[in-house]
Amino acid sequence: MNLNLTAQQIFSWTLQLSAQSDYQALTHSFLNILAEIPWIDNVAAYEIYTHEKRKPGETSTARELLIRQFPLDFTRNDEEDHNNLLAEIDHTIDLNLSAQDESGLYAWAIYSVRGSGGPERAIHLEGAFDRDMLDLLGNLRGVYRNLVILHDTKERDMLTKLPNRQSLDARLLQVCEHYSDYHVMDIAEEKSSWIAILDIDHFKRVNDTFGHLYGDEVLLIFSQLMGKCFRYNDFLFRFGGEEFVVILNLAGQETAIEAFNRFRQAIADYNFPTVGRVTVSIGVTRVDGVSMPTTQLDHADKALYYAKDNGRNRVVLYEDISVVAQDNDLSEIELF
Repeated sequence: MNLNLTAQQIFSWTLQLSAQSDYQALTHSFLNILAEIPWIDNVAAYEIYTHEKRKPGETSTARELLIRQFPLDFTRNDEEDHNNLLAEIDHTIDLNLSAQDESGLYAWAIYSVRGSGGPERAIHLEGAFDRDMLDLLGNLRGVYRNLVILHDTKERDMLTKLPNRQSLDARLLQVCEHYSDYHVMDIAEEKSSWIAILDIDHFKRVNDTFGHLYGDEVLLIFSQLMGKCFRYNDFLFRFGGEEFVVILNLAGQETAIEAFNRFRQAIADYNFPTVGRVTVSIGVTRVDGVSMPTTQLDHADKALYYAKDNGRNRVVLYEDISVVAQDNDLSEIELF
């Protein structure tokens, strides 16, 4: 089958991909390129997250896979069932193919994108493909993969592999823009998004007592517990140092506070290797479309300071802090 592609077209694709400023823009551009190829009918990208589940005293681990489509629609709470796609993927190879039809063509292909600092990605294509086409798509996938690695290096924390502060700024802006034309009638009951800053209590003491190597271990395990406790459509970030951020989506106020309290309790109950028990303080505020993203982060930060100043190991909602407490000089609160 004639591909009808010129060197100019291939260079144009490469330039288009390499011009994107972040992973989100890169993947949108890649999907658009694939969708314009005549012999591709449908294209979708997925992110595949792997959690290892190990019981105390056991040396073996069970892999738990979570797959979500790109881009994640955080405005929907109905998690799609991608079990069929997972069943089609052999994670030991880069290309999974359907059986050939009578003409020797493949009806679908799944390209794996691995080796970056983030989750494994999968590109699912439907159409009619021969080997020449698959070779071309494999080379395009290679260009995309190399650029994904570069973006993950810039946009993810190297220790925990969570998105970093730069990624948070872009994502929070996206969430705020969604609510800019959406007026919540009942803050307590209406499902909304909530931003929380999570700070490990007395973390400086952990580093001073056990050393930074064990402090890093606490941070890594903490991030893994975040991945297990929050939902597929929530966004998790490492904010810096011992601080993390969660954007919890589509939840009423009571549900949101319950979710953060469950995580707080999960941390308090976890026996960290060598270090033992640690706790976390959490400041929460509702995301709205009126305040600037920086203002909403500041509100969550004030709630966190209030939690630190009132016993730690607790969840505080900014909207519940009294006017007097908000007017206090929070800069004198001891954080460690």
